Amino acid sequence: MVDFKSDESIFNFAVEYLRGISNGLKMCEQSAAIGSAEGWIQWLRIVFRQLSAKTKQNEDEDFNKDFKEINQLINNPVTRKTQKTYIFFLLDKLESKLRKKLQEKGMLLPNKENVYAAVLKR
Repeated sequence: MVDFKSDESIFNFAVEYLRGISNGLKMCEQSAAIGSAEGWIQWLRIVFRQLSAKTKQNEDEDFNKDFKEINQLINNPVTRKTQKTYIFFLLDKLESKLRKKLQEKGMLLPNKENVYAAVLKR
């Protein structure tokens, strides 16, 4: 168990942190449902930013490579239209990858008795 000494409750911080991840994932679902590649990639980036507190440099580089590839396709007016299906496939794949990494790091479905560990442990 982590020894935490502070006037603030670590539990309150952990719950809010995990709520932010949950809200980001909900926005990813909404962006996907309305077909907004731009919105979806932005919300995935926000979720990744939350996850990055627990990832290693090689994991960050792997995710950033995926983000770069998708952003290049979205930001090019021609490929944004001609490769729309492929862009959505990549976004879906990236979201699944993020969700798996969140679960691996104990941030998606943390143990309710030890919720602060989902935020503080690496």
